[in-house]
Amino acid sequence: MVDRGECTFVHKVRNAQKAGAAGVLIADNICLCDFASVCKPKNEGDRCEQFEPVMADDGSGSDITIPAFLLFKQDADVIREELLNYNANIVMAEMTWNIPRPDDRVEYKFWTTPTEHISKNFQKSFGDAALRLGDSAVFTPHFFVYDGILNRCHGSNGNACSTMCTNAGRYCAADPDNDLYKGISGSDVVRESLRRICIWKYYGKDKFGEKWWSYTTEFMERCDSPSYFSNNECVNDAYKHSGVDGKKINQCMGDSGGLQGDSVNNLLQKEIAAKDELGVVVVPSVFVNNIAMRGMFFLLS
Repeated sequence: MVDRGECTFVHKVRNAQKAGAAGVLIADNICLCDFASVCKPKNEGDRCEQFEPVMADDGSGSDITIPAFLLFKQDADVIREELLNYNANIVMAEMTWNIPRPDDRVEYKFWTTPTEHISKNFQKSFGDAALRLGDSAVFTPHFFVYDGILNRCHGSNGNACSTMCTNAGRYCAADPDNDLYKGISGSDVVRESLRRICIWKYYGKDKFGEKWWSYTTEFMERCDSPSYFSNNECVNDAYKHSGVDGKKINQCMGDSGGLQGDSVNNLLQKEIAAKDELGVVVVPSVFVNNIAMRGMFFLLS
């Protein structure tokens, strides 16, 4: 059991793992405002928190193999009091996990971007497996898009983050080659993300999206390079070989709000809302029945 403190959850749990811990209980040191009547602040006058902090992976937690839980301050204080009472019995904590399964189907959500490399082999190979799962699984792809307003890229003077954003700075993506003036830009990534969202909208009604997987594979084989990533001819070629109706997809991209001017794009706005609701901070991320999956991305033969 450790105090929440100032360092990240990942850093704290990693230190505990290195010290030999089999699991970690993190004792919150700040009261939640909802529990103000039963939670005593550490110091008189300390402010409470409106929201419980999210124990999210900061992107460096792939080496952590032990479980960790965050305890509300009022619960942690009771355990702490027992631990400090030398005449008390040993305090035992049981960690249990319920398998989340609301119905007879497995629902899994996959968060990615068109330029992240970690899951590319997974995306190329998993399409056939997704089809074979049939009605026993429901797949939904999502695309990580930064909120340009929250990140101060949107303003009265237009896009303040150069080529990283669309819609006058409303929707942004990291520049994959770290060069704002050549190669693939963040705005190119946002455009391709919207394209794949639209492909799923039209062809994902069967819940496994055969043509979505096919287009993703064709694009990676044909257009996944700085020279062709935003090339319309290459995109049309990927449409053709995957059986996707490019006219419908292009219309969807425009009807959702487009990518030009200071306008709201409804589909991209939904992705940002879904990202924030689940607490997605890194890609790739997979949620199975709304529980984050931890581990490597590969397909067993």
